[in-house]
Amino acid sequence: MTHSLEIAEQMVRQLITEANRSHADADWRYELASDVDNIEVVPEPGTRAHTLRIHPCWLRYVVSQGDFKSCVADEIEAWHLLARLTGATTAASAPPGLGDQPALCKPARSD
Repeated sequence: MTHSLEIAEQMVRQLITEANRSHADADWRYELASDVDNIEVVPEPGTRAHTLRIHPCWLRYVVSQGDFKSCVADEIEAWHLLARLTGATTAASAPPGLGDQPALCKPARSD
């Protein structure tokens, strides 16, 4: 189980590196957190920083199911797309209500 989490976390680190390279208007980071329901994006007000918070059990599950891109990677792209569509002036500005929305891909968590 530890090995699969290490692999999943490596995938997240690579995703964050790619996101920071392709989205110059935001600084992405991540944290594994057991107090989230699967995944959430938390912008830091007044900065370009965004934290992708991911539940480790859920992360292991989506990686084992081959759903990393649709459940994790697409979360960052969706964030930027919604910011553009809602007219947020910067990626650091949360689109209205976005922080309150559950992740689109939410398989049952087994913890």
